[in-house]
Amino acid sequence: MRGQLSQTLKVKEEILAGTHAKAFERGLLRGLIDAGLTSLADGTPAVAMDLARTARVAHRIAADQLHLDAIVLMRRGGARGRRFLLAFSGGQEALANLTELPPQRLSALERRGYVAGLFLAAGSLTPPSTGYLFELRLARPSAVAAAEALLEGFGLLPHRRLRREYSVVYLRGGDQLAEALTLIHAQEARLRLEDVRSVRSMRGTVNRLVNAESANVEKSVRAAIAHGEWIRRFAARRGLESLPPKLRAAAQARLDDPEAPLEEIGRRLGLTKAGIHYRLRRIAELARSTEDDNEDPGRML
Repeated sequence: MRGQLSQTLKVKEEILAGTHAKAFERGLLRGLIDAGLTSLADGTPAVAMDLARTARVAHRIAADQLHLDAIVLMRRGGARGRRFLLAFSGGQEALANLTELPPQRLSALERRGYVAGLFLAAGSLTPPSTGYLFELRLARPSAVAAAEALLEGFGLLPHRRLRREYSVVYLRGGDQLAEALTLIHAQEARLRLEDVRSVRSMRGTVNRLVNAESANVEKSVRAAIAHGEWIRRFAARRGLESLPPKLRAAAQARLDDPEAPLEEIGRRLGLTKAGIHYRLRRIAELARSTEDDNEDPGRML
């Protein structure tokens, strides 16, 4: 859980510390409002936030771009601990104008900012080392619908599930998470993610190669044991001198070096791996036929 909070905080801090276009900032404020809109006891509209820095950035955007009169308040206690509120003590008409247009009709840059605002207000993600999950925990149905529509509009594949009184819109998978981080202007977080993915991919490749090599070695050892056993059986019943010269040379080479790979034995005899394998297999067939003859004296070669 601590790793998840740390990773989420890093991404939020990156967004808040970045220099963004005014359109992106307007969309960011709109996303914050849609995700965290509440009201004070006297009915004054306010936006709830987890981070003081988020409240300060939202206050600046509201003042500079929309000329909204707002103040930052802090509340302590409750299940979520310390919370910050951006209360709009005036300019309700301007606030209404800001939230009147459906998010889907905002400009592309504003839509990107809107998703970033939703993430700042209600987002979380797992650390790359443990998985790939991007979540937006939203209470307002309009924000849920907007989140799904905008993510789909940017080519992502959002899913939804219920968690208590919230709807969780989420993206799963490394590619989806990487695209989402770029979308909300968290490029450094994406680079960290790609580094982790590269390391994990390399480890997976190495493990597959090691497993394949181990399987090949085990297969070769089993084959060598089987070849040696059939050669000894044939020698006990007929004698290696009864084999044709080429088969006798292959049998002796295997007995002389029971653990050598077929390629090495073949190289000593001037043969390919397939060639030495064929001769050893032929000896095994002769050994089997010899045992069958001994079991059934009436059979002829």
